[in-house]
Amino acid sequence: MSIANVSAFLRPTDLETAFAAVTNGAIPVSGGTDVILHQPATPTSLVDLTALPMSGISPTDGAITIGATATLSQMLEHPGLAVAANGVIAEMLRAVGSPLLRNRATIGGHLARGRLSDVIPVLLALDAGVSWYDGTHRDGTLAEFYASATHRTRMIITAVAIPAPHRPSAAAFRRFSRTAFDLPILNCACRVDLADDGILVAAARVVVGETPALATSIADAELVLRGHPLVPSAIASAAAIAAAEIPARDDDRASAEYRRALAEVLVRRCLTEIGTRLP
Repeated sequence: MSIANVSAFLRPTDLETAFAAVTNGAIPVSGGTDVILHQPATPTSLVDLTALPMSGISPTDGAITIGATATLSQMLEHPGLAVAANGVIAEMLRAVGSPLLRNRATIGGHLARGRLSDVIPVLLALDAGVSWYDGTHRDGTLAEFYASATHRTRMIITAVAIPAPHRPSAAAFRRFSRTAFDLPILNCACRVDLADDGILVAAARVVVGETPALATSIADAELVLRGHPLVPSAIASAAAIAAAEIPARDDDRASAEYRRALAEVLVRRCLTEIGTRLP
């Protein structure tokens, strides 16, 4: 498949040159899957990021840093990510698209587009960090990155960081779609950290996506879990709150009402599974 309206294809070997081209209106690409689907309407330059040294995956003291041009297949096959957060990252990646798509799509490109994602809910639930370059090297949480709409500015994502857990914890992911290769109608990812007593919840993340808005944490659902054992009544309360508070709306895939019903079911299933995974 050819791409229309490509006036130049640049392949810089340093980040500063790549960012200068982006500043001048060029579109950064690595796997190129998104630009194939959403081709430029007017003549535009493309900046290939794959010559930059940003494809490695590096475990350090329990944390894992993923270079922005690492493909989803590289992530899925990495032994450290296979066991991180009790395997939830690998579990999620197996549900993303097809093997051929995962072979091309990169984590940086996926996060930069900031939509239609099973990846983002899991990374938000794990309190992932992100690094980017906008003339200056910057770092922040992925949640702040999206809350500030930084993904819509001229910048280049350079890496994603999965922090090491500091307490006994477990995570789970669920999605619902009509077929395995369809875009999700709704997805969710949850994480629970236990307190020192190994019984009470010290911290929780309840993230719901494809509402069809970008994934977001449901703070009230997280709050109702903290300080209590992860028992069915607490799980049911968190799931009901998530269903009531997600920014659900109608689109051509599902109604807001249907999404709210799905949210309650999927959050309950995630938290229940976490209960079986916690030490």
